[in-house]
Amino acid sequence: MNTDIKGKSYNRTLLMGIFLAGSFIGLLSETFLNNALVTIMDSFQISQSLAQWLSTGFLLVVGLMIPISSWVFNNFNTRMNYVGMLTIFFIGSLVSALAMNFPMLLIGRLIQAIAAGSMMPFVQNIMLVMFPPEKRGMALGLTGLVVGLGPAVGPSLAGIILQHYSWHMLFIIPAVASIFVIGLALVFARDLINTRKTKLDWLSFLESVVGFGAILYVLSKVGEQGKITISSIILVVIGALMLYLFVKRQKNISNPLVNIEIFKNGNFNLNTVLSTLSNIALVGIELILPLYLQNVTKVSALETGIVMLPGAIAMGICNVVAGGLYDKIGVRKVSLIGFFILVSGTIPMLFFNAHTNTILIAIVYAYRLTGVAFIMMNAFTDGINGLPSELSADGNAASSTLRQVGGSVGTALSMLIVTLIVGNNTIEKTSITALSSGYHFAFIFMLVIAVVGFGLSLKLRNNSK
Repeated sequence: MNTDIKGKSYNRTLLMGIFLAGSFIGLLSETFLNNALVTIMDSFQISQSLAQWLSTGFLLVVGLMIPISSWVFNNFNTRMNYVGMLTIFFIGSLVSALAMNFPMLLIGRLIQAIAAGSMMPFVQNIMLVMFPPEKRGMALGLTGLVVGLGPAVGPSLAGIILQHYSWHMLFIIPAVASIFVIGLALVFARDLINTRKTKLDWLSFLESVVGFGAILYVLSKVGEQGKITISSIILVVIGALMLYLFVKRQKNISNPLVNIEIFKNGNFNLNTVLSTLSNIALVGIELILPLYLQNVTKVSALETGIVMLPGAIAMGICNVVAGGLYDKIGVRKVSLIGFFILVSGTIPMLFFNAHTNTILIAIVYAYRLTGVAFIMMNAFTDGINGLPSELSADGNAASSTLRQVGGSVGTALSMLIVTLIVGNNTIEKTSITALSSGYHFAFIFMLVIAVVGFGLSLKLRNNSK
């Protein structure tokens, strides 16, 4: 029988389902708009590089919120913490659904991201509390199913919705879903940890926001303008300096946002890098492929969603399979399998053109996503398992931060590559040949990420289980 901190019994399976449901809604929103960017560009008469901020900005805010996740988790009770995150997400969804212009839409999107960025590490921490170490593989495997399936199914589901409704429905549905989960949480959620009030170090939080924010802003701005300016270089220097001060401060204060001690663990560092690379491989292609399909092959949003749906299903199934393999053969072999699939699944994309059969594109995309399923959560789990239990929350916060910020940087770099190759033109003024060339260079970038990941996987321990 499972009991909360007040000694009251609860259904662990039901509670896990409620927590994962909210996490799924937040993660679904991560890529929900990727398939709608072309529609939104037409609706507001904006450029692709500006519309791309709906994805890049979301990922950026998610990454910026994760460093304080450990503090939030320990300072507020479980039930109201979760309800508060879902409420913020509902507000963001409502603002976007009612948006009459692009700035209002972006503001609502960023409010969504505040909740999503806090919710993902929160749910992962809850799983670490609810399950003993010997059962965490299964629990984190299910969490991995949500982490992978949410972003993967987003473009497909959006395509189906856009066939019958306007893009506003992409915010109305998450808003209604979050209200439903809030109701379940108010009734069934329990407090699982004893809170301990500590002071949030706002200077550390500010340093992390400015550091990560400045660097990602520059990447996105260069992608929009197609050139590097003096102001961009200055902002990168400022961002790097802020991150240096952030790391230095974490070493010298008693209540750091992130305990730097975790980075003395080589296995944790390596697994975190691999998990981050897999996330870049996931969110990068999920931004590029819908744009490629709609701008180059000229298929509709619905057809784009159908093309990407088998990949979402395959990734969901393989997350469970990969978790079982991890327990049997260890992280090294599983990671090598995953990155081999990524490499061999990205190579065919280099030969896509305006006449490539969409069934072939769907097969290649699905095959490629199975590789991500083998890597992401297994690398994360192996990294956390190598840390002392008292550092699990810090490890979760650090690994999740780097994974999300890496995804943000990956999407920004992908769009930067497209813009630099295509030139500073609008989609309407750009030839299919030029667009195709730009997207192909982005595919090459994805291939490089996969090759680097495969090489680093060779350094993992053979007996790491």
